[in-house]
Amino acid sequence: MRSLNRLSPDWLLQLLGGRAACAYCSDEVRRQPVQCDKNAGRHDPRSQHSADLKPLVRSPQENVLGWSRSIAPLSDLQDRNPSLNGLEDRSFGRFSRAWSHIRQHGLLEPIKLVHRHGLGASLGFVQRNARYILADRLARKWDRQHGVDTAGSIQLGALTVVGPHRAKGNEAVCTSPRTFDFIMKSLPRDLHDHTFIDIGSGKSRTLLLASRYPFAEIIGVEFARELVDIARSNIERFRDPLQTCRALSVVEADAAAYDFPEAPLVVYFYNPFSKDVFDIVLKNLVSSLERRPRDCFIVYGSSSHRAIDWARPAIRDTGIFRELSVPPMPGFLDAIRTIDYAVFQVQPAA
Repeated sequence: MRSLNRLSPDWLLQLLGGRAACAYCSDEVRRQPVQCDKNAGRHDPRSQHSADLKPLVRSPQENVLGWSRSIAPLSDLQDRNPSLNGLEDRSFGRFSRAWSHIRQHGLLEPIKLVHRHGLGASLGFVQRNARYILADRLARKWDRQHGVDTAGSIQLGALTVVGPHRAKGNEAVCTSPRTFDFIMKSLPRDLHDHTFIDIGSGKSRTLLLASRYPFAEIIGVEFARELVDIARSNIERFRDPLQTCRALSVVEADAAAYDFPEAPLVVYFYNPFSKDVFDIVLKNLVSSLERRPRDCFIVYGSSSHRAIDWARPAIRDTGIFRELSVPPMPGFLDAIRTIDYAVFQVQPAA
């Protein structure tokens, strides 16, 4: 069976959420001419995508199309964004976009397309979208339980950002609770003197999850002003009887210009930006540790772009970090995708 990301993705793009699989890195991209720059760890909208995203051919079966329009009220079952912050959230509208496509092309179109592209590939794509929808629903349930707004896949294009690296940033997607708790099992239990720093903290989900552990302080670094405002509001409103650390803050800054505090650190990255920006941040961290030696852990997670493949060797090549042995990440249902991750600890000076 051919891999889904080698197929012409036009029908899947329209049928399930207006997205398709990148032929280079298997990540989802929006329907526009783009190319995945695998080495840079991001999709480059300035050049042609490797997979030809062709326009769909309208189904000739007008009688079926007419029947589908006769039940048009079902298309009103839109997934509307309940947030009042006006952000572009790509988590919404998958069902409505799928139904709109079926109405436009006829009810037999999905059957024809499955026959054309293969059952295995089609079911795989449907499974990934179903997992995405389930994980998003669980994220919003978590938000309701804790009185916050952290869920979604927030696009950066219309946001007000600090610094020159807007085009290098990836969409803001939160780490799931079960994923974060699993990662924390790879760290020492006693972190009471460590400061937890989330680079690219988005709407603060990871900060809030970290607050259930005994850190001395928790800091988010975020370059999008709208996300900073939401994160600070979340920190004020967060309700959880398991919260242990209450010294939470968010710094509005370009991560490449951020000065790390002179305290023992746990630095967390969930693929926030491309490799060139990561290299700058990593260099700044190493310089900080050389000026003021102290304990430091790096956690790097990636569920897209295969960013772990360039982040892991970059951290090793600093010569001051050793990689810890960690178990593979399970496929938690509250995670949009399964994260590949690595944990490093600074080596004591000889």
